[in-house]
Amino acid sequence: MIANPNCKPTVFSSRLGRLMGATACLAFLAAGCGVGTADIPDTRFFVIDYRVPPSNPGTGQMLPVVLGVESFRADSVYRTDRIVYRKVPYRVDFYPYERWGARPDEFVTDRLLDHLAASGRFKDVVRASAGASYDYLVRGRVKRFEEVGSSNGKFSALAQLDLSLIDRHTGKVIFQQQFTQSTEAGSKPPQGFVEAMAENLKTLLAGATKEIIEAASRHQGAARP
Repeated sequence: MIANPNCKPTVFSSRLGRLMGATACLAFLAAGCGVGTADIPDTRFFVIDYRVPPSNPGTGQMLPVVLGVESFRADSVYRTDRIVYRKVPYRVDFYPYERWGARPDEFVTDRLLDHLAASGRFKDVVRASAGASYDYLVRGRVKRFEEVGSSNGKFSALAQLDLSLIDRHTGKVIFQQQFTQSTEAGSKPPQGFVEAMAENLKTLLAGATKEIIEAASRHQGAARP
């Protein structure tokens, strides 16, 4: 048999080798390439979900108004489900494998609705949305929502909120205040921090609810002839 002088077996062999090598590499990648994939921790998600018991009926007269709560906004660094921690004032870091089950602004909105409804001081408390009817609007912003470390090795949960109460009929702001609350963690983070933040937010929102009720009561009294 006479060989075809135009045939180039060495090129074919090289291509075949590259193809086989690529196939082997893909199989290696599919198997995890042995780069410790089994050592990557699972992502854990944390929530702040506590029960707010109804207030004693004798704590005050119900106001004949409907209160709307607008979904909170948040400063950019907290507009995420990543858990923020801070060791120095001008730097923030994020936990790599621990996250919130929802964004901080969503947690705060939901829990404030719970506190206001449980107070029993309003005819109704609703989530402000298109088409919803209400007399006063609560508007807020999350300014801080993080773990803070100290030089003594202890950790605290820090929350800071800006809150406003607006007369929907006139558009006038009748109450505006910044609330800040810090609670030291009783155990190591992140679990200890999450537990501290739950207690932290519960205390902060209880105080905010009281101030909102008092502001609405004063405004209702002033509006009466």
